[in-house]
Amino acid sequence: MRKYYLAIVAVICISIASQAQYWQQQVNYTIDVSLNDTDHSLSGFEKIVYINHSPDTLHFIWFHLWPNAYKNDRTAFTDQTLENGNTKFYFSNQEDKGYINRLDFKVNEVTANVEDHPKYIDIVKVILPTPLAPGAQTTITTPFYVRLPFNISRGGHVGQSYQATQWYPKPAVYDKDGWHTMPYLDQGEFYSEFGNFQVNITIPKNYVVAATGSFDNEEEEKWLKTRANFSLPTHQNSTKTPAAIPPSSSGLKTLHFTQNNVHDFSWFADKSFIVQQDTCRLPSGKIIEVKAYYTPAEKENWDKAVQFAKDATRFYATELGDYPYPIVQVVQGPKSFGGGMEYPTITVISPIANEKMLDITIAHEIGHNWLYGILASNERMHPWMDEGINSFYEKKYTALKYGQPLQLEKIAFETKAITKTDQPISTPAAEFSETNYLLVAYYKTAAWMQYLETVLGTDVFQKAMQHYYSLWQFKHPQPQDFKKAIEESSGQNVDSVFSYLSKPGLLPTQKSTGSKANFVFNFNSWKAYLRNPTKNLFTFGPAVGYNHYDKLLAGGFITNLKLPPSAFNFFLAPFYATGSKKLAGLGFATYSFYPDKIFQRITVGVAASHFTMDEYKDENNQKTFLQFTKLAPGIKLVLKEKNPRSNKNRYIQYKSFFFREDALQFYRDTMIVGTDTSISLQHKTISNNRILQQLKFVVENNRALYPYRGELKIEQGKYFIRAGFTGKYFFNYPKGGGLSVRLFAGKFIYTSPKTFTNQFKTDRFHLNMTGANGYEDYTYSDYFIGRNTFTGFTSQQIMERDGAFKVRTDLLADKVAKTDDWLIAANFSTTIPKSINPLSVFPIQIPLKLYLDVGTYAEAWKQDANLDHFLYDIGIQIPLLKETVNIYIPLLFSKVYKDYIQSTSLKKERFWKKISFSIDISNFNFRKIERHLHF
Repeated sequence: MRKYYLAIVAVICISIASQAQYWQQQVNYTIDVSLNDTDHSLSGFEKIVYINHSPDTLHFIWFHLWPNAYKNDRTAFTDQTLENGNTKFYFSNQEDKGYINRLDFKVNEVTANVEDHPKYIDIVKVILPTPLAPGAQTTITTPFYVRLPFNISRGGHVGQSYQATQWYPKPAVYDKDGWHTMPYLDQGEFYSEFGNFQVNITIPKNYVVAATGSFDNEEEEKWLKTRANFSLPTHQNSTKTPAAIPPSSSGLKTLHFTQNNVHDFSWFADKSFIVQQDTCRLPSGKIIEVKAYYTPAEKENWDKAVQFAKDATRFYATELGDYPYPIVQVVQGPKSFGGGMEYPTITVISPIANEKMLDITIAHEIGHNWLYGILASNERMHPWMDEGINSFYEKKYTALKYGQPLQLEKIAFETKAITKTDQPISTPAAEFSETNYLLVAYYKTAAWMQYLETVLGTDVFQKAMQHYYSLWQFKHPQPQDFKKAIEESSGQNVDSVFSYLSKPGLLPTQKSTGSKANFVFNFNSWKAYLRNPTKNLFTFGPAVGYNHYDKLLAGGFITNLKLPPSAFNFFLAPFYATGSKKLAGLGFATYSFYPDKIFQRITVGVAASHFTMDEYKDENNQKTFLQFTKLAPGIKLVLKEKNPRSNKNRYIQYKSFFFREDALQFYRDTMIVGTDTSISLQHKTISNNRILQQLKFVVENNRALYPYRGELKIEQGKYFIRAGFTGKYFFNYPKGGGLSVRLFAGKFIYTSPKTFTNQFKTDRFHLNMTGANGYEDYTYSDYFIGRNTFTGFTSQQIMERDGAFKVRTDLLADKVAKTDDWLIAANFSTTIPKSINPLSVFPIQIPLKLYLDVGTYAEAWKQDANLDHFLYDIGIQIPLLKETVNIYIPLLFSKVYKDYIQSTSLKKERFWKKISFSIDISNFNFRKIERHLHF
């Protein structure tokens, strides 16, 4: 028994010792590649020497074939871009896609079997004919052919401008945790083995090539020096308009690039590059080359790119340690992919709006030479270790050069943290929501690093970071390695600081304090707030409004609405109505809770409004104005989604509406003067009170591809219950726009006997096929210019409700297809291509849509009803201000609507009178902040 125990202890000790002994694989590359700029392809041959430094015998090697991420619309890359709201690649043409093929893997000249990855088409398993023992090496060769995609994600081409990134077959990392296979993703970077690169690039002679490492070609160096003042030739009839990119040379050149001790190789080629060159002396005294490549179109912003690169290189060398490579390069990439991306010794940056932002972006991307290039952490699993720590140094660089920036990231992150929609720093890249990837992996980690610096002290912190860099350069550090290096150097226990890596929420240093009041048009005050956000913010200013009865509404507003949101929010806007000479206004107050389970948010609150809704002019031309007052307390329960990347939103909302509505009461007034008796019709204003209960269940998904929304609404008032389901679905078209489908089904139920009196009293609540007017907006939730007008253009306003037809039959005592039983309708709306849109001739883009409404209702199916079973209308929709205002022009419709229009309007007026319009203020795109601010 004792011997058995000692054996177990010995095995454990050996295991611990082997874990403590760090090792990493080495992969050396020799690649020959040629560019075909006619079909935008690469033909290459790759030779890899794979050295197994692991304690394990390898029977296979996983290879990444990342160009296959662009092969079709069923890859992990495509799925993620769709989740992130980008449909550009999904709907791209076949010629804009890319792939890698013509592979023939041989191991020590023996053909190897290849197995597909069970899930991803951009990963394959190469079976080794002979197992690779610890300490041994093997040679793997393969030809390859790459069709470069249109560049929307780091690599590819835009015309004859080429960005060759992640372009060659590359072994996955094998470390103490095993194989790290990963599909190519747009959100989430890489993890590759260190090695030495020898790359020969064959290309037409008039291309400028920028690549990882250096080349030794005296003729090419002389030619590049002539590119310092390169400009494209202009058209003969213009001194300003550049001519097209010149044709490619018929002759070819081959450039030989070398770089040791790196884990990736990228190259860029463009016939229009300007090339700037200089040298930079580092703090250590070492002198390196610095180059910048950019097109003439970006010369104004990029003219100082070399100086910016030198400043950044010196800064990072001072902060972290010496730069080990002989060259630093920055390349201007295309607009199509956006942002910047780092590779060993070289970075590519899309066009930037101004010089300052270019400087900051260059600094960030050059910083990645240290934090990714030299300290090669697993970017996909631990994005904070490169992006976050690098963002910390980028912010230091920015503050030194430009002072304190606006705290927009702080405001955005604290919004996520306070509403409990953020994620821990330690989250893998692919599991972050798109916004959390930027706000947590980048911004919050930078703030966490600042917190670590505060705890340790600036000098101790800098020495600790330099120790970490010295200890782990050219290796693959893990989070525990980073922590251990900090503790070794500082002599301090940092468990409490590192514990925040796995916690969502605010850091101890991120809690805002104080209060501030801002006049809405005081831009200096806003700028001061954005530089130093306070816990409370009160905004006030003038407010105006308008409706047909009140005319101009003049007043003001005060609110504490802000980002990040407070738990208690209010908005108050009192008005004086210049038309009715009455007071009006609206406001709301809410309080929100953010539980840890089940519900994402619970909001309780009350909304109120008071406006004029109608007017009456008597025989003496005296006006009486009728007003309404609404009070609506309620509660909204937003359900928590399990997947933080989900675009789904589910909530339950209950409201009680309390209304007080003015009405006219008419009576006869008898007056006796002597022997004369006169009777006149008089009126007085009375107030009626009513209550409505409303319960809503909503499920919506605001995804970029095929978004949908479903709403079940149940309402109860005096004498009735009203239930309706509304479903919406959007079918995207490949070239933009799409088909909107809306389905409605409703049922009206009497809770007391169905008498003529009760039918009359519940008339405004009945299900309605035709365009609903202001009177039928029984919760006063939509904005109507003239809520109860029957003439003029204001009477042509409708709202989307029930059947949502665009034709109106308001002048009938019993509107067409209005029912107190059941109703079903479908609404279709499709965008009209710009090529056949007659409004496209205007300088301002005005979209055009075609709509179709179809519906039926209970009375149409009754025996002897003599009614059409189905009604329809077809017409043109002109959406303005992102569909906030919609104009509807009916063209074809059921006979019953045609008869109505002919009987209620003169022939010359019919076209204009059948037009209707709607105003839906909720269509303004406040969706991203709405969930946190609105009740």
